[in-house]
Amino acid sequence: MTSLNKFKAFITIALSLFFTVANASLPSGAKSLIELRKDEFSNIEVSPSGKYISAIMRTDDRNTLVILDRKTGKPIKGKSVRYEEKDNMEVVGGEWLSDDIYQYDVTFERGDYSPFYTGDIFLLYMNKKINQRIWSYRGNYMKGRKGDKIFGNLNVISKLPKDAGHILVSISPYKRQDGGVRPVIYKMELSSGDFDKITIGPGRAASIIANYDGSILGAAVPKANLEADFYFYNRQDENPQWKSVSINFPGKFAPETFTNDGKFVYGMTQLENKVNANRQLIKLDINTGSYEVFHDFGFVSQINVAYDKNTGEPTAVTWVDDGPKIKIFKNDPVAKILAGFYKSFPGYLVSLTGADKNQENITLHVGSPGIRGEYYIWEKNDGGARYLFSQQEKIDALNLNSYQSINYTASDGIKMQGWLLMPRSGNPKALVNYIHGGPHGPYVGFWFDWRMQAIAEMGYAVFAPNFRGSGGYGNNFERAGYTKWGTRMLDDMREGAEFVMENFDVGERVYTLGGSYGGYSSAQNVIRHNDFYDCSVVMAGFFEFDELTSTWDGRRGYMTSDFTDTAMGTDKEKLKEMSPIHNIEKIRVPMLITHGKADRRTPLAGAKKFVSALEKTDVDFEHFFYGKEGHGLYFDKNSMDQFQKIEKFLTKCDKRKPLNKRS
Repeated sequence: MTSLNKFKAFITIALSLFFTVANASLPSGAKSLIELRKDEFSNIEVSPSGKYISAIMRTDDRNTLVILDRKTGKPIKGKSVRYEEKDNMEVVGGEWLSDDIYQYDVTFERGDYSPFYTGDIFLLYMNKKINQRIWSYRGNYMKGRKGDKIFGNLNVISKLPKDAGHILVSISPYKRQDGGVRPVIYKMELSSGDFDKITIGPGRAASIIANYDGSILGAAVPKANLEADFYFYNRQDENPQWKSVSINFPGKFAPETFTNDGKFVYGMTQLENKVNANRQLIKLDINTGSYEVFHDFGFVSQINVAYDKNTGEPTAVTWVDDGPKIKIFKNDPVAKILAGFYKSFPGYLVSLTGADKNQENITLHVGSPGIRGEYYIWEKNDGGARYLFSQQEKIDALNLNSYQSINYTASDGIKMQGWLLMPRSGNPKALVNYIHGGPHGPYVGFWFDWRMQAIAEMGYAVFAPNFRGSGGYGNNFERAGYTKWGTRMLDDMREGAEFVMENFDVGERVYTLGGSYGGYSSAQNVIRHNDFYDCSVVMAGFFEFDELTSTWDGRRGYMTSDFTDTAMGTDKEKLKEMSPIHNIEKIRVPMLITHGKADRRTPLAGAKKFVSALEKTDVDFEHFFYGKEGHGLYFDKNSMDQFQKIEKFLTKCDKRKPLNKRS
């Protein structure tokens, strides 16, 4: 990718990212992708004052938070944060809370186990020598060391731009093991960590949003059918109370923000009941329930609306159909700069990462499925736009392919969209049907996926179908997959692969590969469609519904049973039919199974039972269990080893006689 301007980055850092694996058999491109999968630079954001730029950079396999002078590009002395291995934690993200306060997050490390996030909040001050933890999962007292101690999961819902010393937060107390409590909204003092209670949420497990200045609160309270009721709370009322919002349209409503006058809420919905219904941004009157369609997008994904901070009205929106699109609603600086970048980088996805309060300095990310991406800053008073950093320059230098959009219609008339990634050189050895996890919520979008690229670098065409049940395309499409985890959703995957094989030169063989739900489906695929797939790679999968729901880490969560009953179904015979371990005699092709021994989402016990069952058959299979790894592999050494084993396994599959797929 060519930089918009040939400026040097603000700082030059010598990175030592050499990582050696003995007897590595992977192609050099695939090996590099696994070695360099962690970003060199991330979290690039200009401060509200416009004075600083924050960045997280990675050196010696550790993250460092650095604060730079925007004009000179030089690091601010004493304003960097780096934790070493002995500290047992590492900076992983953050954002500006005010002109002079940066809030950052950390993960905690447990020796050789993958790091975990607790929600602790740290503050780094620009105008004084303070770097402190302001919130701990262990809790804070209401006032200093006095009053009740508050424990819970904290979310910042407003930075209170008119009150630089406070933020507005929502805390869900640790009062029930299942998390089913009513959240409490507080105003939190940044200098002390003291709390002033504002109100209690209107229902258990309510998710809270606010307008920009925090004067209007909104809440979505989940219901047993996985829908939600909506409420608003005007803090400026003489006697503020939660009031219900009347929803007079058929689709599920996903509120995004309130206008600052407190009259309207913007959100996404679908006004038709069809699976492939268009998605709409609507403007809803919170008092009357009347609404207008602000914009109709069609059946698309990755919708991202930018709102004016002063009014709460939309200014621009980006989305993806066959590629990235943009529409401008208001010709303000942010919208104009977004439009200018889209014009300069056709076919790339442009994302806003920060803007100062006067919209005179704006930071952006430009990326695509073929590059990790680059960061830029536009400066009104300093000559326009300039290049800052590459997210991972060595990956971008590989000149990887981008995706081709695949649109196909399933045999029952439902429209699907997915992505095809071809290898950079040579004819594909085979087609890999790459199945995402979830299955509800996640999807494969127009973004960089290092696993897909690594498989393509091995010489395979990679097809990533967004089968019904996937997120990203609206609630109707997601709900269409409920109770069909091992049936119709798998048919969508096969029919997409058949469409690709009929229209592209991808070889005669097709393999199924995925993790989590994708691992489950790759096991079930070679049972339900044992006349189609030539090999199966199962990563962190599950193999029996009853065992999963009785052992996974979410089993005691509030409304978990509502989710599993609604999304998986309750018919025991159908669940048994969709469970690979009960249909193992139908498997005809080789399998590779990998799993983390410390996996709590799809516990290892299920994989061990499946392996034991396979040992009693004549199925050609291999299995590898990784110690001290959770749901998915975190450590570089293990990820490299896993992909070496995948490459070796698929190479063996390449030599097998392909099944007859076109009959």
